[in-house]
Amino acid sequence: MNGLAVQESKAVVPVPHGPARTAGRDNVVGQAVLFTVIGVLATAANAVLYVLLREVFPTGPSNLISLLITTVASSMAHRHFAFADRHEHPIRMHLQTLAVFLFYCVSNNIALGLLALVVENPSSVAEAVAVAAMSIFGGITRFVVLRIWVFSRSAAHRTNWK
Repeated sequence: MNGLAVQESKAVVPVPHGPARTAGRDNVVGQAVLFTVIGVLATAANAVLYVLLREVFPTGPSNLISLLITTVASSMAHRHFAFADRHEHPIRMHLQTLAVFLFYCVSNNIALGLLALVVENPSSVAEAVAVAAMSIFGGITRFVVLRIWVFSRSAAHRTNWK
């Protein structure tokens, strides 16, 4: 190289989960794919759980119970798969999960209220579909919030999505 010697760093950096597991998480597209898969599974689980709970409980409690279970599970899955290797304070993590839960409580109630305006006596399946449709909007919003606010590595990283 024209007489210039270039010395490369030989530092060993441990890879806790192996390169195949973390490769998709290092860029926004990989995170979006993982986030979407988890979101689809959580939305389906929420719909099924909601329909099952509607056999026993009215709309409100069915919504809250199914939402609580699936929000906690999907938040844990997002942290483990889509946004792994990002360290955050445990209190912050719990507050963020609570914020997500409250967001979905409000948006689900809006979806159920809008459905009740259009359909006189909606079935539990129709209610589950309305909630799932609202989850698409919520999922997109949640991904952007998680990517920018919750799991950002630094201020410099937030401005430079890979």
